[in-house]
Amino acid sequence: MADRTFGIAPALQRPIADMTGVLGTFSMRRAAHVIAEVERRFPQLRIAAVLTEVPPQAPLLPYAFWLFNRGSLSSAVEKGGENRLVMLLMDTSSDRAITMLGYGLEPFMQEAHLQSCLQAAEQPLRRRRYAQAIESFARELDRQLVELCRLVPRQFGLVDEAQWLNACAAGEEALGMAENRY
Repeated sequence: MADRTFGIAPALQRPIADMTGVLGTFSMRRAAHVIAEVERRFPQLRIAAVLTEVPPQAPLLPYAFWLFNRGSLSSAVEKGGENRLVMLLMDTSSDRAITMLGYGLEPFMQEAHLQSCLQAAEQPLRRRRYAQAIESFARELDRQLVELCRLVPRQFGLVDEAQWLNACAAGEEALGMAENRY
C-alpha cells in the first residue's frame, strides 16, 4: 500500500543518504566518521542517516517505515531478528526526525533509548545543522548501547547477581589496597 502511495522507493546508501544535497563534503565525511566509530564499537550494528524532503501529505511514521523497508539499507540476509539497522530519518522540509530499528534490536532498545537519541539531535536539527544532528544522534546511540551492555546480562539472568556483586566488591577492595600503597 505504501508503494502505491509513495511510489518507487529510492535506493539509499549507508551510512548517509543525503537525498536533498544539504550536506557538504566535509560535513558528510565528519558525520560518517562518527557513525563508523559507533559501528566499530558495536560491529553487529548498522546505522543509516537519511536526509530527505518528506512529501507534505505523508505522515512521517509510515514514510519512515516505507524507506526503512524499501530503501535497500539492509541486505536480503538481514531479515527479521538478523536486522540490526538503526535508521535516523530527517525531514529537511520541516526539520522533523524519526528513528526506526530493525527487529534484531527491538528486544533490547526501548522507546526511551530512541527518544534520548532524538533529543540529542534536536537542537542541531532545529538550526539546520544536519551533520551535527547526525553526530549527536550517533554519540547518544553509542552511550545508550554502552549502558544497555551493562544492563542486558542482568535483565536476561545471564549473570549471577551475587557473583557480580562479589566481583565488584573484590575490585573495590583491590583498588583500595592499591591506593594505600602510594
